[in-house]
Amino acid sequence: MKKMFLEAVSIVERLINDVTFMCRSRKKATYFTRKNCTMGFRDLILFQINFTKKSLQLELDAFLKNTNGGGSITKQAYSEARRKILPTAFIEMSDGIIDWYYNDHDDFKKFRDYRLSAIDGSITQLPDTARLRDAYGYAEGNGAPMARAKVAALYDLENDLILSSVVDKYKTGERDLAKHLINDLRKKGLKNDLILFDRGYCGAWFYWYLEHSEVKYLMRAKEDTQIKAAQKPDQIINFTVSGKKNIKMRIVRFLLDSGEEEVLVTNLLDEDLSLDDFKKLYFRRWGIETKFNELKNRLEIQNFSGETVTAIEQDFYASIFLSNMAALAKHDANEAITERNKDKDLKYEYKVNTNILVGKLKDRLILMLLEPNPVKRTALYQKIMEEISANVVPIRPDRSYPRRKGARATKHPRNHKRAF
Repeated sequence: MKKMFLEAVSIVERLINDVTFMCRSRKKATYFTRKNCTMGFRDLILFQINFTKKSLQLELDAFLKNTNGGGSITKQAYSEARRKILPTAFIEMSDGIIDWYYNDHDDFKKFRDYRLSAIDGSITQLPDTARLRDAYGYAEGNGAPMARAKVAALYDLENDLILSSVVDKYKTGERDLAKHLINDLRKKGLKNDLILFDRGYCGAWFYWYLEHSEVKYLMRAKEDTQIKAAQKPDQIINFTVSGKKNIKMRIVRFLLDSGEEEVLVTNLLDEDLSLDDFKKLYFRRWGIETKFNELKNRLEIQNFSGETVTAIEQDFYASIFLSNMAALAKHDANEAITERNKDKDLKYEYKVNTNILVGKLKDRLILMLLEPNPVKRTALYQKIMEEISANVVPIRPDRSYPRRKGARATKHPRNHKRAF
C-alpha cells in the first residue's frame, strides 16, 4: 500500500527546511537573520499549519510546549512576526504537493482518462474591521456593512485534492475567479482536464475563453436565444460570440426526477456519452459543495487568527494546504480500512470519519514534520493511521435529505460537532 501522506510529509519537511524557500517567502531580505528569536521562520510556518483555531495565546503556549519544551511569546509579538511572511509560502507548499502527486503518480484516479474537477466559489465572512472592509469589500447585514471576501477553488473530484484556490474582493465575479484558477492550472500543467460548472458561470465570453483554454468543460446552461434554438435532446450547434466568433458547442437536454428539464453545454463533441452519462457526470459536481462544507465546518476556514490582509491570506492558503494533507491521510486510512474489511461480509462499505481525522492531525502533523529520522517519522505515521482508521462511518448509497430552511434548532447540532 502506498503511504501517500507519509511521502507528502517528507516533501513538506524538505521544503520548510530549505533556506531558499525561506528567502522566497519573507517580505524583506533582512528578516529572519537573527538566530535567538523565540519563533523563527520555520516555527511560524509550523504554527500556522497546526490547525490553529482556539484562543491565539493558548495555541501559542501549547505549540511552544509541544515543539520546544516550553518558552513564551505574546500574541502581539507573534502577530508582528507573521507579517514578515508572504502568504505565497503556503501556496508554494500546497503546489509542491500537487506537483508531486500528479507528476510522480500516473495512476491517479480519472474519469474516462480525464482528470475530473469542478470549479465553484463561496462568500467568506471576515473579521469585521474597517481595514478589511476597505481591502475586500462588504455586504450589508442588519443595516450595517459586514466585511466579506469571495473565494473559489478548483477541486479534483476523483482524488479529493484542491488543485488551485484564490481569495479575492467580495465583488469579484465568479467567471473572473474561474479564469484565474484555470490559468493557474495551465501553468502547473494540464492533465487532460474536464471541469464541471454550475449555471452561474454561463456567459458568451466565458464559453469563448474555455474553448481556447485547452480544457474540456460541462456546464449547466441558462437558455439564451442560441441555446433555446437547439431543441433536440443532444445537438451540436455553432455558437456565435459578439456576432462574429463561432465556436462549436454541444447542447444536452434531459428531465430530472422532479420533471424539470436540465440543459447542459459542453465541448465534449466526439465523446461516446449518452444522456444518462451526462446526467450522472454533471451531478458529480456536488462533490465541490461537500468540499466547501468540509472547509467551513471541519477546517473552520472562516475562523481567522488575525485581522490584516496578510493574516487573512496566510490563514486561507494554509487551510487549503491542510485540506490537501488531510485528503492524503484520508486516502491512506481508507485503503487500510478496505484492506482490513476485504474478507468480511459487511452490509456497507466503511470510510474514515473525516471529523475525527482532522482532529487527530492537530499536533501530530507538526511532530512528523519536526522528526528528522525517517524511521521514527514512519513510526509516528503508523500510529496516526491506526488511530484514524479505528474511527469509521458506513457509506449508505442513494441516501438523500430534504434541505432544511430557516434557522437551525440549535447552534451546536450533534451532526456538526467541531474537530478542535
